[in-house]
Amino acid sequence: MKTARTTFFALCFCLLTAVALPVVAQTAGYTKLNVKGRVQLEIPSNWAISDAEQRKRVKELGEKLVGIPIQHTSSLAAQSYPAPSRTMVRVSFIPMEPPLTQTDVRQEVQANKQQVLRDLADTWREESPTMWAGLAKNGVKEVGRPSFAVEPIGGQTALIISYGRTSTANPAETMRVTQYHVLLGAEKALITLSYIEGDPQATAAHNRLKSSIVIR
Repeated sequence: MKTARTTFFALCFCLLTAVALPVVAQTAGYTKLNVKGRVQLEIPSNWAISDAEQRKRVKELGEKLVGIPIQHTSSLAAQSYPAPSRTMVRVSFIPMEPPLTQTDVRQEVQANKQQVLRDLADTWREESPTMWAGLAKNGVKEVGRPSFAVEPIGGQTALIISYGRTSTANPAETMRVTQYHVLLGAEKALITLSYIEGDPQATAAHNRLKSSIVIR
């Protein structure tokens, strides 16, 4: 189906490990962030937030690993602190041509949800080997099988890919990574949440962060 395939074309390569340096607020509680006026979320106030230069370096690292240009630099990258991080969030905005709206997505899902999921899985199978080859250069391996879903997040409908990979800090641990692709007309919000499986604190932080998201 054209909608799903257009949505995910060449977007697997933004999932490289974040490199956030300790830019930290030490106060207790949570900090509310508003990303480009479209995605609002809350993170613990002692998390590290990457500045623009750090986010640019991550993009350049990704391009070097996969060997092709990456379409965007993330607008927000934050992770639990101190390192090694157990929970991460990244928010990016990718131009959509042609524009695809929430109404388009909902109509496609209502017409044939299983076909949407099949097309999403097909596109992932075509695009992800390049990503995994790049991550393998850093010793990162896939764990288990990916899953695909259509679910609400932040008041909008998202196309979702979830997969496991080995942690860069400890190969014996699995980092669970979930992409939420939210079509918003002329651009798409790509929200990536990651956490260490089996870590109660990381899981709780992930769940609270996810529940705080509002998308306009």
